[in-house]
Amino acid sequence: MANIIIKTVAPMSLWYLIICASFSSVVVKGDCSVDEHHPENGGYFIEGIAGHDKGQIDPNSSSKGLRVNSTWAPGVSYPDGAVVLCEGMFCSEECRKNGCPVFIEGHTCSWIQFKFTVGSDVWLLPNEKALADCDFENAELLAAEGLDDTTYNFPVEEDAELKTYLFASQKGCAAGQKAAVRVADFDGTGVACYGMGETSSKIKQCTCSNEDQDTPSTLSEPCHSQFVAGCLSNAPVFAAGDDKSCCETGTCLGNHINYEHPKGKTIEEGRKKICRNDIPGRCLSSTDATINDCCTKTCEECGTDSDPFFQWAQCSTGFRNNNTGYCGSSSSGHGMGAMEPYVCDFSKCEKDHTWHTETPMYQEWVTTVDPPSATDEPATDSSTVDSHDGHDHSSHGSSSATNWLTFLTFAAYLVALFNIA
Repeated sequence: MANIIIKTVAPMSLWYLIICASFSSVVVKGDCSVDEHHPENGGYFIEGIAGHDKGQIDPNSSSKGLRVNSTWAPGVSYPDGAVVLCEGMFCSEECRKNGCPVFIEGHTCSWIQFKFTVGSDVWLLPNEKALADCDFENAELLAAEGLDDTTYNFPVEEDAELKTYLFASQKGCAAGQKAAVRVADFDGTGVACYGMGETSSKIKQCTCSNEDQDTPSTLSEPCHSQFVAGCLSNAPVFAAGDDKSCCETGTCLGNHINYEHPKGKTIEEGRKKICRNDIPGRCLSSTDATINDCCTKTCEECGTDSDPFFQWAQCSTGFRNNNTGYCGSSSSGHGMGAMEPYVCDFSKCEKDHTWHTETPMYQEWVTTVDPPSATDEPATDSSTVDSHDGHDHSSHGSSSATNWLTFLTFAAYLVALFNIA
């Protein structure tokens, strides 16, 4: 199939989310690269104008990415900036009641791809009204009708202005062949997804490239490839003949938790620097669900230098009436369960334990977070509260001051984590 690129698009007017504002479109020549952006196509990922083929793996993807759908034809429904009432649990009140404009969400360092047959073409339109009226008087031809099926890639460079691009076919516009692509910065999504990949549980299982599944990734580009890259950056590298049994047991060491690796050591030493050893917490293991130690360790003692799979969950709230505290979540998975607090029962700590209720450290902490005059307390149920492996599924409020301290401590840890060279 032919690949036609007629010319680079000149600057036009800016478009914001307000319906009556003008749309704009511009492509400025920049530098996308396989080292800093998408690992294929010279640094550009493909954004299909019709989205993705649901449930289909891209045959050209080495990590089971979603197959894009670049169909450009009349009769196909494309998001074109029109206001639509939102349905579903994630809708804002405004979009649910009054509707919001709907777009194809694109990114810089991409090729917006159109695949069309004889009798179609691709134009860039100057504003919303021209798109709504199918007015091509001031439109710019990007790809003309050819003699054969045609693939056209509209390049969105690394330094392109973050605006909305309006496309239509002069021959099919009246039949709905028009689309609005809102372009965001590659790095905004890419950096976040790379960071998620760096600490993914897939590292322990040697499945960064989704080797363990027969279905495509649920992540679209550019998040998919950046997540995989981040995951692989910390995955162990096996030489021929190496023992790979840890892949089967899910216990392989990623660089980020391997204290013998420069990255892992730097991360752990950075974590220790912001530890609050005067606040109790739960020392848990990401590979052994039976390890939930609320009694014997401080933040510094629960580190990857002791066990690469140790994780520290600092207590955010304490209750002096029953000597319990909320220390992390009761679930390590996704969904609502991940938000349920894990309750440590310090009354079960032994006398020689760090967080026994009679130790000065514990008394100072519980007096700070729950002064004697406070009355708030969680429901007490011995079946759901335990110092080692219990759970409490109640939803009590927490000390706002301590919650802010927990948030700021975690934020400082993230800063240390993502500034690793």
